[in-house]
Amino acid sequence: MQVYYRWGAVCALLSMMALPAIADTAAQPEVTVVVTAERISQPVSASIASTTVITAKQILEAGAKTAADAVRMSPGITVNQAGQLGSLTSTYIRGAKPNQVLILIDGARFSSEAFVSGADLSKIPAEDIQRIEVIRGPVSSLYGSEAIGGVINIITKKPTETAGNTTLGFGGDGRVERTLSVKGAEGPALWQLTTIDPVYTGTRPNSDFSASNWLAKLILPSVSGWELSMRGETYYDSLGLPGADVNHTGYFDPDNRQSDERHGFDFAASRDMGSGQLEARWYSLEQTLHNVKPGAFGWDSFIGGLTRAAEVNYKFASGSHSWVVGGEYRQEDYTDIEGGFFPSTQENTVLSRALYAQDRWYVLPGTDIVMGARMDNHSAFGSKITPRVGINRLMGAKSHMRVSYGEGFRAPNFVELYYHSTFGPGYAGNPNLMPEKSKQYEIGWNVQAGDLDNFDLAVYHNDIRDMIQATSATPYENIGSARQQGAEVSWDHRFTQSTRLNVNYSYINAQNGTTGERLTLIPHNQGNVSLSTLVKDWQIALTGRWTDARPDKAFDPVTYASVDTVLPSRTVFDLTITGRRPNALNPYIIVRNLADLKYDEITGYPSEGRTLEAGVRSAW
Repeated sequence: MQVYYRWGAVCALLSMMALPAIADTAAQPEVTVVVTAERISQPVSASIASTTVITAKQILEAGAKTAADAVRMSPGITVNQAGQLGSLTSTYIRGAKPNQVLILIDGARFSSEAFVSGADLSKIPAEDIQRIEVIRGPVSSLYGSEAIGGVINIITKKPTETAGNTTLGFGGDGRVERTLSVKGAEGPALWQLTTIDPVYTGTRPNSDFSASNWLAKLILPSVSGWELSMRGETYYDSLGLPGADVNHTGYFDPDNRQSDERHGFDFAASRDMGSGQLEARWYSLEQTLHNVKPGAFGWDSFIGGLTRAAEVNYKFASGSHSWVVGGEYRQEDYTDIEGGFFPSTQENTVLSRALYAQDRWYVLPGTDIVMGARMDNHSAFGSKITPRVGINRLMGAKSHMRVSYGEGFRAPNFVELYYHSTFGPGYAGNPNLMPEKSKQYEIGWNVQAGDLDNFDLAVYHNDIRDMIQATSATPYENIGSARQQGAEVSWDHRFTQSTRLNVNYSYINAQNGTTGERLTLIPHNQGNVSLSTLVKDWQIALTGRWTDARPDKAFDPVTYASVDTVLPSRTVFDLTITGRRPNALNPYIIVRNLADLKYDEITGYPSEGRTLEAGVRSAW
């Protein structure tokens, strides 16, 4: 009943805006399209969610090598990397923790309940990315667990014709970039093979990184009325773990190693049926993390997660209503093998089942109301219903106003549920945990003027309760809370078709709901700027990131206690120059950290100084 009361109150509030839109007979501007926000294709300006779309062209211009590099330029996004290339990277949306951010690849889950730190976007190469859709704010009404802070959907490139491209680059600190992608057509079938193999030595001993990523895709556009697509991936990397910098409170590990491995397969099918479209998919993703510390007091840790899921949804129109209804079944398997003095093995499985529905109701010309809800049933904690409702109103031909209320949740992961501490009660699993829950209110304004301008403003308030926390003396419990509120503004302006300026600013006030203290690693203020232009056959792009001071914790190796620290503000600029001659051998140059700034994104883990990378790209 509480769900219906909340819906009624919110609908009453939103109905105040459901007035006839201001008449304007001017031509509608061209706008960017988004799919993830409501599981239907629509202009970004028509969405009830704050959304950023990052294109392959923008990724190339910024010199991004991973998905983490690409999303860090978005408003409301904070990316912290524990050192340099390959190191653990954590992505926050509006202050929500990494495991409160849902990561998708082509709509399939990349996030796994096996890993307590959330999905690592630095393990996803940018070479195969066609676009990234970043949804800020809870979307559990469509996607279920982990979508408290938002959803990042990484949409990969699809073969459309016979073509190919390759990249070979060399840079400072032993950086080598090698990519090869070949696409072809065999009758109606389209296929693609891609390999990405970066190498990096690093600036500190035992900070090297190497990876090998193989991807294969097959699209059958018409099989008895169905469009079928298959995607397979295998990924492996090897990373040195040097530990905290000796110049900070910490220690140096000369031989600790880590390797990540994943194997995935995704099968999707869609067809037009009646007045709508039916979509179905089945996917499997196996991810493992292997940590090794050699020596007499060493350890060997192996953590594995296997996700197998099936999902079906139907999108259809009925009068003034546009519906999305669907269901999902997901099984998550977990393996934890710990070596060393206290060897142990754990294996657990959880099942999730869900039904969801959403209605986009075209109430009046230019005024849409979106209402949706999802019911998840989790084998560990039972059922959870998460609603979302919002309104988008056209204010003339170029301006949209949006207001929304949404709830999100995060299911407790395997470590929080089942981990058995060999050192006493601290950090022990608790099978009686309930999910973390959130409520967010948001109002936004979007203005688009053709291809030349896009302005967006959002103000939000998000409360998270029943947060799962533990200490060195207590097991995991639902005892925490957080409050996140702030504002985001972004402006995208094209002076000409070849010269573009993007500026965004975010104010984030993320606090512990009990103590009022600021959440670690989250700045109050941050901003990004990107300026790109085409000079003859050269694309030149300058990107800058500014972040003010933010709190953090460091580890004291003497007392084994955490120490409060403050990371100072920083401003980092990168320069990318890329040849743009079609069907030719094009050189490129990337200068990272132009000012050679010394800074840490996480205390004790220094980022890379100024580096130069140069290479060539070829397309045919």
